[in-house]
Amino acid sequence: MAQGASIVGRVLGHYLVLEQIGAGGMGMVFRASDQQLERDVAIKVLPAGLLEDEAARKRFRREALTLAKLNHPNIGTVYEFGSQDGLDFLVMELVGGIGVDAKLGAGPLQQKEVLRLGFQLADGLASAHDHGVIHRDLKPANLRLTQDNRLKILDFGLAQFARKEVDLGVTASVSESNKVSGTLPYMSPEQLRGEVTDPRSDIFSAGAVLYELATGRRPFPSSHVPVLIDSILNREPEPPSVLNPKISPGLEMAILKCLDKEPERRYQSARELRVDLERLSMPVSQATFAAIQPPPVAAPKKNTKLMPILAGLIAVLVAMAGTYSFLRLRPAKQSTTSGVNRRRTIAVLNLKNSTARPEAAWLATALPEMLMTELGAGEKLRIITGEQVAQMKLSFSLPDSDTLSPDAVSQIGRTLGADLLVLGSYVALADGKLRLDLHLLNIPGGDTLLSVKQTGDENDLFDLISRAGAELRAKCDAGQINAGDQAAIPEPERDRA
Repeated sequence: MAQGASIVGRVLGHYLVLEQIGAGGMGMVFRASDQQLERDVAIKVLPAGLLEDEAARKRFRREALTLAKLNHPNIGTVYEFGSQDGLDFLVMELVGGIGVDAKLGAGPLQQKEVLRLGFQLADGLASAHDHGVIHRDLKPANLRLTQDNRLKILDFGLAQFARKEVDLGVTASVSESNKVSGTLPYMSPEQLRGEVTDPRSDIFSAGAVLYELATGRRPFPSSHVPVLIDSILNREPEPPSVLNPKISPGLEMAILKCLDKEPERRYQSARELRVDLERLSMPVSQATFAAIQPPPVAAPKKNTKLMPILAGLIAVLVAMAGTYSFLRLRPAKQSTTSGVNRRRTIAVLNLKNSTARPEAAWLATALPEMLMTELGAGEKLRIITGEQVAQMKLSFSLPDSDTLSPDAVSQIGRTLGADLLVLGSYVALADGKLRLDLHLLNIPGGDTLLSVKQTGDENDLFDLISRAGAELRAKCDAGQINAGDQAAIPEPERDRA
């Protein structure tokens, strides 16, 4: 603290140090004023001796420039690296808000919040990995929520860049009292063994963070170092659903896939993790079994000894998924044959997100649910539930798309027992506008009976869905919604980014 006090008030480069705002294994952090650009920044003063000589200092400066190229909304920006009067320091974006570790003080987060933050975490990691940067020190304390509730990954790559021959995560995590403080609980087994790490080590650490967000507890909770190390290397974490029964099977499988001891069996990229988390943000059960898919063909080396076991496990799980889907979907098939004046049955597939904005991903859940409610009002049409649709998509490995072949439409119809199918996409436009493109298809055959294009205000989805639903209902001979039916339609709840 004395050293921190001595730095306050000094000018490093063209930055006036104002106050100390944090400290950790990688140095003390200060708020400073950029006297050239008139903005506040964060300055991290690295521990004395961390960069042993001028060669190490030049290497760190070169690698800091790599960090400065990471321009992503979910990554804290590095501005520059400097040295003055024996002090080595990094100048970074000053990120306000609250640390994720502090937010966890109130307990586990709701699943929709875990998915939202997990998607942003994976998105930031994917960008960094594309630039060849591995974090190697992911933990809640290095994640921050801005005032507009956006996740920022901080201290990107510092542990790796600072000292190649020593894993600073271990030395910063084990104190003289043999207790854990910091990064050790989030390390991958290969990182703990001192092996060469790759992006899949960050995937393991991201899984540990997701586990804690979902349960309020670390996956390997021991505070006794030898026990903790043994757990990370040899023990499986307790299933998250044991600690929090509200966790969906899909999220649990995604977390446990991240935490697999073998890198070959984890997600092979942050982008792959991001895709599954986005799927899980859609109607419940759509991604229940997504996390057990085998690695892609182009994945790094496979453990051939484990492949027969893994193949057998996947076969069993696929069979279970198929059986579950059959049992869930069978009532829909039976209902199509009951009654002479049977209502027409309609299914709404998940709408394709054609928007590049991550904060618009929540609409993929809200829009289909609202549209199903709109079409089902008055009970003139029978609605296939979102869960049944999700199980069908899992069984057929059906991707999100705004177009389908006639054979696919016919097969979907037979499986769901549906007469009509709605699919399409949405685009978030400028000025808060949203464009909705829907297609009503006839089953069997896949003929397009109607195409609906509606544009409205993203803050008034009820009106947008009401207008689109009115066109679809008219084509389906479902009539108009009366006042009583209209009152029964709930307003959407938005998960704001």
